[in-house]
Amino acid sequence: MQVVLACTGAAGMVLAGQATAQIRPASPKGDVLEHRVTTGDTLEQLAARYLGDHTRWTALQSHNRVQDPLRLRPGSMLEIPTRLLRAAAASVEFVQGDVRSTRSLNHLADTQAAASPAADSQPVQKGQLLQEGDSLKVPANGFVSVRLADGSLVRVQSESDVQLRQMRRKGRAGSLQSVLDLREGGVEASVTQQAQSERERRFEIRTPAASTSVRGTQFLVLTDAQGQTAAAVDEGSVAVQSGQPSTLLKPGQGVAVSADGRLGKATKMLPAPDITFWPALAEDASWVSLPLPTMAGAVRYQIQLAEQKDAKKDLNQVVRGGIFQQSPARLTGVADGDYLVSIRAIDANGIPGARSTHNLRVKATPVPPLYESPEPDAVVGLGQRGLECTKVNQASAYRIQVAPAGSDFAQPLIDANLLQDCSLAAQTLAQLPVGNYLWRAASIRTLADGKLDPGPFAPAQRMKLAEAPRSPELQLDGAAGEGSRNIRWAGEEGHRYHIVVAQDAGFAQPVVDTWLTEPQWATQNLAPGHYYLQMQVEDRNGLRSNFTPARQFQTGNWVTTGDGQTLSSGDGVRLMRQ
Repeated sequence: MQVVLACTGAAGMVLAGQATAQIRPASPKGDVLEHRVTTGDTLEQLAARYLGDHTRWTALQSHNRVQDPLRLRPGSMLEIPTRLLRAAAASVEFVQGDVRSTRSLNHLADTQAAASPAADSQPVQKGQLLQEGDSLKVPANGFVSVRLADGSLVRVQSESDVQLRQMRRKGRAGSLQSVLDLREGGVEASVTQQAQSERERRFEIRTPAASTSVRGTQFLVLTDAQGQTAAAVDEGSVAVQSGQPSTLLKPGQGVAVSADGRLGKATKMLPAPDITFWPALAEDASWVSLPLPTMAGAVRYQIQLAEQKDAKKDLNQVVRGGIFQQSPARLTGVADGDYLVSIRAIDANGIPGARSTHNLRVKATPVPPLYESPEPDAVVGLGQRGLECTKVNQASAYRIQVAPAGSDFAQPLIDANLLQDCSLAAQTLAQLPVGNYLWRAASIRTLADGKLDPGPFAPAQRMKLAEAPRSPELQLDGAAGEGSRNIRWAGEEGHRYHIVVAQDAGFAQPVVDTWLTEPQWATQNLAPGHYYLQMQVEDRNGLRSNFTPARQFQTGNWVTTGDGQTLSSGDGVRLMRQ
């Protein structure tokens, strides 16, 4: 069906459908239907047909100033004010976010919304009935689907301000007359096809710059804070007129209207973006991250994420969305579930292009643990360290996998499941040969029905397994009874040595704790006495050996007997040579 865009003056433009009863909006008397009189027409018949009540013929007589209601001149034009039609209602099919509704008090269909006082806003609920004059304000990441009385569906997008300016029905059950004022944001409409006998049906979306009126089609209208409007047609055809001549919009075409009402040329919509590279699974609890495609002519992209709880593949339950310029597009706060993602490219004139859709599953909970030890790219000594990660409040168990570097964990070398602690013992890790590896961890929760629900793995972390250096054999210099002067051991180039000395075997209070680069250490700075020493080696990879067993030594030039016993004075003090 062809529709026409007719200028309404300074207030904007109107798309009007060709029908038996012509629609003439925004006249000084208000919106009206125009009926061309045929032989046999009477005001009583027309009141029954349009107003659903034959007794209201006097209202038509008064509006049209008809002198003789029994004598209507064939070919003449009568006006039926839409405010006289029966009121209709709409219902909320789906709502996301803190969408608020405001009901205008004493609303008249032919009165601008600004002239009507408004009640306090209320949160919108699914199943709620909406009346003529109701306004909807949709916040960021909000969305609402409204089903009109004729089955048409209006999907109001995030950051939008819409008023149901007119909702009237012709006759008792005739065609619907609907007008929506889109003050800011976006509206996508799927308008049901009407029978031939109901061609007077009107569906119109007005913006500060333009108004679209169609039936049996799907289209999108966007308007920004500056008042510029863009429309794009997915199905059906639209004739756009602002003065002369008119421009026909076919499926796949769009048009832009400037804030001052200047109508652009019909433009081919940008093609549907190629998103075959998008992931099928999102596992990040922070956001759903979608890389933007690169398209000639595209300056930004509109993305919507809709719940898919059944086999239907539609966008009637959008839970996240927005306009994005920088890649990647990130949608936050998305719960686990199955979704349909929609993307349209938008050109420099603000005209949205054809839509691509993509099936996406989100499984981000329970969240994976964080890594504690070892640090990224660490070198781990076999048998010295295991793998440690944080606990997660929701988790009842954990899973840790280890795989060769560069693999995809299709065949992990270690797959430890249902771990009570988020850790893998050093002995288990020591079963692997030296080499480069990846490891990752996941949380597992227990649902109310007792079933286990595994969450996603954290991003894999790299590590290197290597042989740890061995503890050296210590050599204590010095003759018996003279006290050790130097301690030596076999060393290697590039090694460092950790010396710890204490007067107790438990090393509770070390008197020496130092690192050396040479494989020897002198004791001459120690006070005379008995001491304990332990040491560990650090190799070029930063791996450290275990500490050596504690070795006891003494310092000082003591007086000894022939068999090596230290002599003491009468008060028990050991004697030292001068």
